[in-house]
Amino acid sequence: MPARQHGAPLAMDDAFVAWPRDIPMVWDRWARSGGTVRTCAVPFVQPDRLGPALLSHSHVYGPSLARPQVLRSGEALVIDALGIRWSVEAGDHCMRLTGTPQGCVEIAFDTTRHLRLPESAAPSLAGQTHRAIAVRATRIDGEPCLCSLGFQPVLIQGEHAQARCAALQDLAYCAANPARLYVGSRLGRRIDEDGAGEAEALLLDLLDCVHRSFLDDLLWTLESEGGDLVVAYYPLIDLLSHQLLRQVVEPRTASEFALAGSVLRRAATWLGELFVECGARLTPDSRFIAHADHGMMPIVHEVCPNQCLLHNGWLVADATGDIDVTRSLAFYHPAENGWIALHPERMASAGLSPEDLVETLNRSPGAALDGRFELIEGPPHSAGQGWTSTWYLQPPARVRLRASLRYPLMAPARKGGDHTCWSDDPWLKGVLLEPRANSPDWTQPLELTDLAPALLGWLRDMHGSPVHHMPTPPRLAPCT
Repeated sequence: MPARQHGAPLAMDDAFVAWPRDIPMVWDRWARSGGTVRTCAVPFVQPDRLGPALLSHSHVYGPSLARPQVLRSGEALVIDALGIRWSVEAGDHCMRLTGTPQGCVEIAFDTTRHLRLPESAAPSLAGQTHRAIAVRATRIDGEPCLCSLGFQPVLIQGEHAQARCAALQDLAYCAANPARLYVGSRLGRRIDEDGAGEAEALLLDLLDCVHRSFLDDLLWTLESEGGDLVVAYYPLIDLLSHQLLRQVVEPRTASEFALAGSVLRRAATWLGELFVECGARLTPDSRFIAHADHGMMPIVHEVCPNQCLLHNGWLVADATGDIDVTRSLAFYHPAENGWIALHPERMASAGLSPEDLVETLNRSPGAALDGRFELIEGPPHSAGQGWTSTWYLQPPARVRLRASLRYPLMAPARKGGDHTCWSDDPWLKGVLLEPRANSPDWTQPLELTDLAPALLGWLRDMHGSPVHHMPTPPRLAPCT
């Protein structure tokens, strides 16, 4: 997100660091009422605030020590912070790693192995559990390769932390996103580069490792005693849709039609395992709900509004080709969260308004886009040096906005799906699933702000624990 009052208008903050910690989350409210909580890979948990009500929390999104990478014969898997320098060799039917704590390890092609870290890897760096790295042997464009799923330390907090640390000690937690390799064509020729679908098949195999890690975390939690409220994060549908949604819903070639079937089968398998295995571990009086806080729209085009603003004199570039904030009137912020930075004083001097800006954008891309740019008024934001705005830019359907002046005005999208700014388009609405026939019906449509009060009200009624400081839960009417 754009940095607030930073004094450097182009600066950004990591939203997962800058989130408002004073807002009580659903688990905070439940703990305050006397209930117990378990969370799995959920951002925004503050263990100190939960105290003894927190039985276990897996923190998996700390600083990464190694990103996913592709290694070839003669190279080495190196993670200096963990004391890892394992040599990679190709065999006839496998890839080999030498120098590991297990000695020479063979990984058969099209299989994944979890290899233990050296005992010398300090917990302060390597984390308290999941002290292993996942690697998969494969062939990329016919060449033997080894894919490492990267490494992020996992921290466990809560009253039952010791049991959770011991449970999955020798399994890697694959929390890093292997799709970064796909975006950079490191997994082979993409299907939009005349590939035959092999890169996408490998991406699905790597994402399967991610699926298993998040599912194992959740299943251990459900099998453990205690915990009135369990909240877990499951990123697979988001990760998959960002890359391949367009090819699934709008296949244009025989290869894309085949890919669409493979993607849907794999996604159905993941969700099937999630629902069935979780359901098998729930008590009869439990409720299991899966919901998304946003949707995902297929993306066909990437458009750089700043190129248009540059061409029409709203934006001025400096000598290095970057945005010159001392002379520009407006720019699309590089945080790419929809915010349009405006300099009201300069705009007034030029006799220009935000509405003029959006009309300038709508005249520029031409008839290739399905729809028009719109301005949405949102919370005010100031970035210093006179830059302030309440306006956010909503692109036409199937368009992803980019900020860099090094991108062309318009290009084919490198991602298959995205979510940005706000729209009433059905693609951008979240989904709620409750795979149990005997649960109360929800209102239709359900507002996201109704979800937590309704669930906490149900918990209160079922378990007899008063939930303080919560609105009265809405009456759950039959769905139409």
